[in-house]
Amino acid sequence: MAEEPVVTPSFNIEHSTFNIQHSVFPKVAILAGGFGTRLGELAKGLPKPMIPINGRPYLERVIDSFARRGLRDTVLLTGYRAEVIEEHFGDGKRFGVNITYSRETEPLGTGGAIREARPLLGETFVMTYGDVLRYFDYDRFVAAHDEPCVAVYPRRTIGNVDVYGDRVIRFDKHAPELPYIDAGFSLMPASIIELLPPSGPCSFEESIFPLLAAERRLACEIVDHNFFDIGTPEELARTARELVD
Repeated sequence: MAEEPVVTPSFNIEHSTFNIQHSVFPKVAILAGGFGTRLGELAKGLPKPMIPINGRPYLERVIDSFARRGLRDTVLLTGYRAEVIEEHFGDGKRFGVNITYSRETEPLGTGGAIREARPLLGETFVMTYGDVLRYFDYDRFVAAHDEPCVAVYPRRTIGNVDVYGDRVIRFDKHAPELPYIDAGFSLMPASIIELLPPSGPCSFEESIFPLLAAERRLACEIVDHNFFDIGTPEELARTARELVD
């Protein structure tokens, strides 16, 4: 854990801008527009989150991991072969959830996808990725935080986060020496989207997290290493071996 440095704020943002309301469960925004480039032929021409694992599309399990904790209102941010996802899930009723869609017509990055989905996200949302699965007490995580918060875990190989107490003090995807790495989910107020560029492709993480970290406005929760991933052939093979219903 780093020593707390002296910070000179570079900008001013009213604290109320980032308040998180807990009147209802937030929506879950799942980024599911990836090509699966690193998987090559293993992706079988499917959107990466739709790769079958032991007979079920992986994305079913991601959605279920939130639904079983009461977060049943899902926004799927689709792109590559969006119709495959939309035809499989429909409105979500047969999976016990409510699903709406925000479809990219061109690649916009994680930030652009979130920006375009804003009308669907309500006041607060959990942002996560369609290729990462963690069985976690998301209901407690949501209730425990009333400001922007990202989950992190101690790095195994490379990192991108440094923390002090419950604060992220640095987020940098180009600093692998940092001691933590983001765990693939965060709680955000929709008002944070105003900090993104107004148009064009952008990264949510690289646009928002460093900005909040510089002002000590990004909380963190340290979690364990227990999750599944399908981002690389090696991770896909491990997930297929270990993930069973």
